[in-house]
Amino acid sequence: MKVTGTKCYVQIEDDAGNIARFDGEVCFGEFCALADSIEWVRHSGEATEQDRIDLIYQATRYGKDTGTRILFFSSDGQVMFEDELGLKTEVYCSKTYLVIVAVVVVSLLFPALLIAVLDVASLKFTIGLGVVTVLLASPFLVWALQIWRFRITAEGAVVTVRPAAGRTWQFSASDITRVVRKVKMDSCWEMVQKVRFYTKDKRVSLNQTMTGIEDMDAYLLRHVDAKRITTKKRDEGGIA
Repeated sequence: MKVTGTKCYVQIEDDAGNIARFDGEVCFGEFCALADSIEWVRHSGEATEQDRIDLIYQATRYGKDTGTRILFFSSDGQVMFEDELGLKTEVYCSKTYLVIVAVVVVSLLFPALLIAVLDVASLKFTIGLGVVTVLLASPFLVWALQIWRFRITAEGAVVTVRPAAGRTWQFSASDITRVVRKVKMDSCWEMVQKVRFYTKDKRVSLNQTMTGIEDMDAYLLRHVDAKRITTKKRDEGGIA
């Protein structure tokens, strides 16, 4: 299986040498294509509708197996074989913030450690400084733990939430009762700022600093009834 593409199309070549192109694009290593817009470049024998379906299935499964997002959208906006193959969508806190935490914690601990090593102060002062340093550093350490732990994974129709604290819990996308989206309009494009979604007894909040929020937003739009989704738009003039 070979998958290539441009800003205008996605090209799939299967193991038998058949090649087809779909309207779509490649963006940041992710392949997105319109499933109905197939153009066979090469095919052994007469191509059928089943050949199209089989090729899309093979390419989607190949993407899952290799860790490459290859999505084919049907005419109703759904991702083909998303539930059957359990395609994964994830959102998590950007690990870049761990670098900031590390710098702050080291900056706080270094003076206390240096004084202790050089033994230039009394034991009482050194212990007191150490206690104060730990107290100052502890909020940043807790923040680092939250950044490392928090993750939401959607595989097919099943959503798993690993919160910053507490037990991991799981539910079906059909259990989501409400979604609130806050977006900023930029040249007619929606820039996702915040997303909150609710089940019967849980609430999950995502913000724009998280990696994968756009993908999770798209997932929710596909799997939740439009009547349960509220979108609050903001532009330069305020909330629309």
